[in-house]
Amino acid sequence: MTKVPKYWYKAKRYLSKKDKIMKTLIYKYRDKTLTTRKDIFFSLCKSIIGQQISVAAAKKKLKKFKNSCNGKIKPKIVKKITTQKLK
Repeated sequence: MTKVPKYWYKAKRYLSKKDKIMKTLIYKYRDKTLTTRKDIFFSLCKSIIGQQISVAAAKKKLKKFKNSCNGKIKPKIVKKITTQKLK
């Protein structure tokens, strides 16, 4: 199940104050929202990996990344992984 992220309205206010173009876009699409599942950090990591490579390769990389995190993609766990291992 998806829902509006907790930070959504605060983020829209912040971006509207900081950037004129974002303010225009946020106003134009004010009835639109992002949706999120339970784990925002996991979704962010998955998106970053997925945007950089093909879907098939992204699945393989995500599985490898998850294994590097001992099955739990959480900020504290990722922070402990060396840059070399992440590469």
